[in-house]
Amino acid sequence: MALQGTLLVRHSLPHGAVRDEKLPFSDLQQLLDLCAAHAQGTAFVQVLVTGQVDGRKHTLVLDFGHFGRAE
Repeated sequence: MALQGTLLVRHSLPHGAVRDEKLPFSDLQQLLDLCAAHAQGTAFVQVLVTGQVDGRKHTLVLDFGHFGRAE
């Protein structure tokens, strides 16, 4: 099964503004690497995974609040 994913990251900007960035990934390791690289000062808003199962397109959406590393 080929999958495509997008991690939506929200960056805080001065004066309360935010900027959303869509980061693509194609496997779990890439998703984990993106999360580790963007863990400081951002909010992980959503993970969207799309793939084919038995010839049908399926989509999984995970919505998040802010989280960071457990030290």
